[in-house]
Amino acid sequence: MANWSDELKLQYIPIHLQEDAYRWWSQSSTKITTWSCFVDAIKQAFGSTKLKELTFEQLRTYKQKINQSITQYYDKVI
Repeated sequence: MANWSDELKLQYIPIHLQEDAYRWWSQSSTKITTWSCFVDAIKQAFGSTKLKELTFEQLRTYKQKINQSITQYYDKVI
């Protein structure tokens, strides 16, 4: 795939996408014309899995600080 043109890569995208990603691609109102635009768009739509895992872990382990009000804690967590 490294030597494929953007046009060829974009033609094969629907074959490899599944479930939510396929629906996103099929229903997208934005015309994606380059591989880099596709990469940016799919990252924006679904984000990085690693980032989501890290964010969830930080949220899961966050503890209210001694001088932190419940409102501040809530704002931080939510």
